Amino acid sequence: MLFLEKIELKIICFSKDYYMELELDNDIYLKTLTGFGQTGLYNLGNTCYLNTAIQCLSAIKPLSYYFLNNLYVNEINNKAEHEVSDEYAELMKKIWSSNTRYSPKNFKQIIGKFYEPFLTRDQQDSAEAYSKILELLHIGLSYGVDFNEPICGPIYRFALNKWKEEFENNYSLIVRLFYGQFWSRTKCDICQNITNNFEPFSLINLPINEVTNTLEDCIDNFTNCEDMHTDNMIDCEKCKKKCSGKKKISVWRLPPVLVFCFNRFDDSGRKINKLIDFPINKTIFNNLVEKKNDKLAVYDLVSIANHSGSLGAGHYWAYCKGSNSNWYECDDDRITEMDVSHLVSSTAYYIIYLRRDLECDDIFIT
Repeated sequence: MLFLEKIELKIICFSKDYYMELELDNDIYLKTLTGFGQTGLYNLGNTCYLNTAIQCLSAIKPLSYYFLNNLYVNEINNKAEHEVSDEYAELMKKIWSSNTRYSPKNFKQIIGKFYEPFLTRDQQDSAEAYSKILELLHIGLSYGVDFNEPICGPIYRFALNKWKEEFENNYSLIVRLFYGQFWSRTKCDICQNITNNFEPFSLINLPINEVTNTLEDCIDNFTNCEDMHTDNMIDCEKCKKKCSGKKKISVWRLPPVLVFCFNRFDDSGRKINKLIDFPINKTIFNNLVEKKNDKLAVYDLVSIANHSGSLGAGHYWAYCKGSNSNWYECDDDRITEMDVSHLVSSTAYYIIYLRRDLECDDIFIT
C-alpha cells in the first residue's frame, strides 16, 4: 500500500506519577455499577441535547466508576474548572444511587460558567455538549507526567514526541480513556517526499455519502487515500512550495473509548437521514488502524446518541447499555427497556464503543 510500512512493535509509555495504591479488582468494579444507572433526567427547556450527552457518558463504566468512588479527588487541580468534576461526581451519584428521575440543573449551571451557550434555553448540538463536558473535566483534572521512551524506530519516536507535546504537562484520566492519535501521511507528486504528522482526537467525524451504508464503509471512506490538487494542495517540505500530492489518514493509537460521529448535516444544513448499519458486539476496527497490536483490540457498543428533526428544531435521546447488559432508551426523564434489534436506525448520530476486557489496573494504574 502507498506510504505504509509493516508495523510489528508495541509502543509503551506510562507516567511515573500516576501509580495509585489501589487494590481494585473487576468484582468490586462490577458490583459498584450493578443494578442501577437507569435514572431519567428532566428536560429544563431544550436540554435534551445535554441529557443525551450525560446518559451516553454515564454508560461508560470506567468513567462512572472513577467518579462514583471519588478516585478523581486525588487528581483535582487548582483550576476553576475543577468545579465541573465535583458537580459531575454528584450527578453520577444521583444517577447510579437509584433508578428514579433527577434534575441536572446544577450541572447545567456549572458548565454554563465555562461555556455560555449552555446557560441559554436554546437547542445545542449533543456531540458538542459531549465533547465540551470531557474538555472541562480534563482541564480540572489535568497534571504533569513523565513518559517513558521505549527503544523503537524513528516513526514511533516521532509519534511519542507529538503525544508528549500535547499531554506531558496536561494529562488526565480523560486523556487515558478517550484520546487516540491520528496518523496522517502526505506524499508529493513531484519529489515523492513523504511527510508524517500525528494529532490527538477524542471523536472521529465520519461523512455520509452515496457509497456509505455501514460503519465499515464510512471508515473506509475516511481512511481512503485522497488526491490533493488545486485548492487542496499539500505543503511539501522538500520542494518548499504547495504541490499536488496524496494524503492518507488512519489511527496510530486507539483509545479505550472509541467514538464515531456521523455527519448528518450537509453544508447547507440539510439533514441526512440515511441508515448507517453498525455492529453491536465483538467489533475489531482493522480498517481504521495500522499497528498490529491495535488490530487485536475488541470493542462493544455501550451508547448511542440519536437525533430526529432538523438542524434548528430537533430532539435528542440516547440508547444506553445498562449495568445488567440490557439496553435502555433514555428520553429525558423517561427510561424504557428496549430490544437490541432497534438499536441501529437512521437517527443514530454518535455512537460509543468501549474496549473489551479492560482490567481496573489498565485504567486506574498507568
